[in-house]
Amino acid sequence: MAETASPSPLASTRSTYAALWAVGSVLYAGLLLAGYPLFGVAAFVLGGGAAITLHARTDRTVFDERDRDVFGEAGRHTIALLGVTSAVVFPTMVAAEALGYAEWPLWLAYAGYFVAALFAVWGVFVLLARAQRR
Repeated sequence: MAETASPSPLASTRSTYAALWAVGSVLYAGLLLAGYPLFGVAAFVLGGGAAITLHARTDRTVFDERDRDVFGEAGRHTIALLGVTSAVVFPTMVAAEALGYAEWPLWLAYAGYFVAALFAVWGVFVLLARAQRR
């Protein structure tokens, strides 16, 4: 009789963790688009809260050193792409507006504030990481 392989506890816990965040996020976006923002926020809080609780209370390892490497690589690529894109888009929009060719849409102004804040936080963590290595 052939035995079927069951998923490892690590994969199972990691999948549940990711699924909780994914379901909460999809419900959040869907309910926002459907015109139910408070229900969307509630769904996101429930999904995220359940994922955080799972991670905090499980005896199993949720993420290992391979995950740390993957997350590090993904983070480097994300910051690089966002940085290069921002370095092109935002100065171009400022120049286009100054020359009267374009007007900043409100959402792009908020995106600019977010990107500036993101890089400020990133910069602080870079400084902290370098200080710890001394």
